[in-house]
Amino acid sequence: MKPLLTDRVHCLPNDIYVVTTAAGNILVNSPPESLKFLLAQGLPPPAYVVLPPDAPAGSEPSSRGFVRRGINYASVEFLIYANFFGQQRKVTLITVTAAQAIRLYTLLRETINGPAALAEWPGAWLQQECATVAFYPPLGRAPTVDDMVTIVALAEGGGDVGPVQIEYDGSDFRFLEHGVEIARVPAVINSVAHPLAVAPPRPLVRQTITLQFIGGSDGFDPTGITTCFLAYLGAGQPLLFDAAAYLNVRLAHLGLSPRQLDLVIISHLHEDHIAGLPELILTGGKRVQLVTAQPIYRSLLRVLGAMLDLPPAEVAELFDFYPLDPGQPLDVHGYRFEATYAVHSIPTIAVRVGGIGYSGDMRYDEAWLEHLHQSGQLSAERLAALRQFAEGVEVLVHDMGGGAIHTTPTAQLLRELSAKSRRLVLAHTSRQDWEVANELAGRVEVAVSGHVVGLGEVVADDEQRQRFETLTICPIFARLPAAERAELAAQCAVLTYPAGYTIAYEGDHSDGSAYVIHHGIVEILVGGELVRLLGRGNSLGERGALIGEPRTSTMRAHSEMQLLHIAPDLFAGVARRLGLHEAFARAEWLWQQPALAQLPWATLLDLALDFVPRAVPAGTTLCRQGELGATGYLLVSGRLAFTGTTTGISERSGDCFGMRAALRGEPYRMTVTALTDSIVWIIDAPALQRHYLIYPDLLLHLQTIDRS
Repeated sequence: MKPLLTDRVHCLPNDIYVVTTAAGNILVNSPPESLKFLLAQGLPPPAYVVLPPDAPAGSEPSSRGFVRRGINYASVEFLIYANFFGQQRKVTLITVTAAQAIRLYTLLRETINGPAALAEWPGAWLQQECATVAFYPPLGRAPTVDDMVTIVALAEGGGDVGPVQIEYDGSDFRFLEHGVEIARVPAVINSVAHPLAVAPPRPLVRQTITLQFIGGSDGFDPTGITTCFLAYLGAGQPLLFDAAAYLNVRLAHLGLSPRQLDLVIISHLHEDHIAGLPELILTGGKRVQLVTAQPIYRSLLRVLGAMLDLPPAEVAELFDFYPLDPGQPLDVHGYRFEATYAVHSIPTIAVRVGGIGYSGDMRYDEAWLEHLHQSGQLSAERLAALRQFAEGVEVLVHDMGGGAIHTTPTAQLLRELSAKSRRLVLAHTSRQDWEVANELAGRVEVAVSGHVVGLGEVVADDEQRQRFETLTICPIFARLPAAERAELAAQCAVLTYPAGYTIAYEGDHSDGSAYVIHHGIVEILVGGELVRLLGRGNSLGERGALIGEPRTSTMRAHSEMQLLHIAPDLFAGVARRLGLHEAFARAEWLWQQPALAQLPWATLLDLALDFVPRAVPAGTTLCRQGELGATGYLLVSGRLAFTGTTTGISERSGDCFGMRAALRGEPYRMTVTALTDSIVWIIDAPALQRHYLIYPDLLLHLQTIDRS
């Protein structure tokens, strides 16, 4: 049956639905910032939330568990806060299965209360400190997940909501009142997720220290983006502090690619600080280098594991981790990081690096901290560390959200904080009208989306270097030696388009040109439907340029944008140099596989370049159990027998063998032998390692469907 979207259903962006029922409004699906989308439409946060079925493992890259194409559709934390603290009521979260309900509880326990086991904390002192910050007078203690939510599963009778019954029929959620169907909402998530707001691009003059704010607001502000900023130190690549939702698109609006990020610093695990992290890890096009404290990291593995339905050990393989524990400075990538545990409701670090201080949502009030010390809740050493956490930094970015768990600004507090640094930047607030004393003018400013702070000498930059960097972060053209890449960058033309301009239409014949996005965002539409958004460093048009066939999609400027135009003669030379024509048929075959069809064709071409076809006569053994893995195999045609940890026969094109062993340098777990003359594609361990650095989501997918 088709979905029944009656006048009882409000359809919002990102596959968000609100169903009006006799039991009140019921939200279906909760991607990041759902609360903001609701408030922007004048809809109060519902007390009931229905969450989607799990994405089957291997169904498509970047989709698993609650996550679809890198977006977590069980992002409910701020809906819970809005109900519990705003309306003094619990939220009922409704999952499809009991296993989902357990995972969701694990996720929320970590993000709302911190680790369950005392052994996971740095010490009982920090657990007690967090409980003091989170103290809620109506309860006489810090609230727990059980105070705030009830989690039920449809599979265990959780669909009865007073006069309303909710059912899942395998494709839709059905809503019935007194047995009569009033709405049927699709459970399948199809739309391309995008944010409600983006930071306006502003000219960025690089200085010795430059901060560029993607957002500087809080999780309840429908007009703003939560605190998340880029830090440029000298001529290096930017550091990212915390990860706002829909990060790829928001970076693209600033003319950046996630591939340009150096390190990602996570202060703590509240949703507004990590909502964009799954997307960045799975779809950012570069292996994330993450910096945080070890207790926060261990919690993060459990949080991401609950989102993705993966064991924490497998989550840990998706990104690199550098421990930044208080009292133990970290030297990495030429930076020295220092940290202090911040005063907050869950484990949080305040970070210093290269003249920048970031408080990480610290509740800072020197009189209150002194009171905690006098009452025995803070040691003298702890009090001193907190008072000195930002002494001598050039720029201090500090939360000013107010309330029990964030800093409430006063004139005296601003004087105290501004005395610690040359520049004080107030963030994590929707207010832009904080009163600043005259003597602090020029030293205290409020971060809004797109806000730029600069100190020190100007760092030289030029357009030629920017073109070279764009080609360098494009996987296909990054295969060229640096000298050839620089020459190509000098020969490219830069084409500029206004927002809304259609660059090329589906069905147009290619003129042999290829393009790389240099600035802004391109919409890719097939059959008039938006299928993806692409930002800087993504290439376009290679397929048509290689074979001269009509374009398979429409390209439209989502924002004001620039493309590097690689003229036909230039692209023909690159194609010969890289062997693109030889890889074309392999890319086309990969494109026909349902689980890969959502990927950009250029990604499949890049993967195809490293696969080598091999005809395998019947009786040939491809790999033996116990041998050290050096090669992965992809079955294209034929029948293979496998014996070892499992036994069976494979004759389905697209089955993989040995990928996991080759990638990890481990022994094969089974022996694979051809039963018939077969065609397999092989890929060696170095190529797998390269793709693991560029496409962690794709390699996760290949491991998921790996039969060995």
